[in-house]
Amino acid sequence: MKKIISAFILTLFLLSSPLLISVTSHAETEKVGAASYTMQDIRNLQDFLLDKPTEEDLSEKPYDLNGDNIWNVFDLCLMKQEYAGQNAENTSNILVAYFSATGNTENIANHITNITGADIFEIEAAIPYTAEDLDYTNSSCRANQEQSDAAFRPEIAGSVDNMEAYDVVFLGYPIWWGEEPRIIDTFLESYAFSDKTLIPFCTSGNSGIAASERNIANLGVPIGNQLAGRRFSGTTSEQSVAEWIDTLALTEEEVKTKMQIAVNGHTLTATLADNTSAQALAELLTTEPLTLELHDYANFEKVGTLPQTLPRNDEPIDADYGDIILYQGNQFVLYYDTNSWTFTRLGRVENITKEELQEILGDGNVTVTLSLVD
Repeated sequence: MKKIISAFILTLFLLSSPLLISVTSHAETEKVGAASYTMQDIRNLQDFLLDKPTEEDLSEKPYDLNGDNIWNVFDLCLMKQEYAGQNAENTSNILVAYFSATGNTENIANHITNITGADIFEIEAAIPYTAEDLDYTNSSCRANQEQSDAAFRPEIAGSVDNMEAYDVVFLGYPIWWGEEPRIIDTFLESYAFSDKTLIPFCTSGNSGIAASERNIANLGVPIGNQLAGRRFSGTTSEQSVAEWIDTLALTEEEVKTKMQIAVNGHTLTATLADNTSAQALAELLTTEPLTLELHDYANFEKVGTLPQTLPRNDEPIDADYGDIILYQGNQFVLYYDTNSWTFTRLGRVENITKEELQEILGDGNVTVTLSLVD
């Protein structure tokens, strides 16, 4: 098992950064002993050292942790250690497990470790991948052969000795031919996840994470709670990763709002997203069910107009079948195939295959009735 102490990594990283200094007050120094730091404090000091504008007034902040009347990278290192210590009860049970063929996924895994103070484990193939193995232009290369066989399970070198100690597992991987590498399936089938929260993350130039998330959910491995993952580029900054992690419910039980969709004699169950758009839709359904006429568009979605405009939380999304999307604030969209665009996620239909959903929705226009699950 490969474990890395995050504080050690942070020290090496920060000591390699330029030293930027600002004089602070003695009154501020006196506050240090009683200070309790948040992720926002870390961002504030980091932005200050990089000479970036900050939204908060930092003049009274207790950021001189080593008492030398200056703010520098040593204070930032100490602050991150303090933050990890303050949250040790919440973070000591977190594991970041990742497979990285070229180093991109490893970069994101290290960011997550730095932010959360988690332990880290590199998923390595018993027979390491060579450059020739990853030559996708060669149809007979190892990676292509493995990906073409959904039942293939590459052997892993080493193991997580104390997997039972972790409640939260971040699982990282590159996207190979639109899916997770088969070695990720090997890892998932090697341990019990029924009492754990699993959070996928991937690196890719343009392919989305949705197909791999669906594969993981349908692998047959019981998972206590699989949270929505995120795709990153290999060069994504630590701050961007931290902003994503801030949106995750790692230490509190997540209360999910469920919605039923009655269509063509069937009842589908969907989990609503955690944003103001989905909350507004749920509020709209609290008084009575809502019936919509959806028309078919472009052979990948059914779309209809809502009775009122909802708040928008638009972002680039690789929509997959079962995704429920808000378009332009007032268009309810149910996907039965894939599409990439900038719009708002409202939720996702659960426990259904692409073929089943397409058969239920049928061709042409369709009437759906939305209601909340009690």
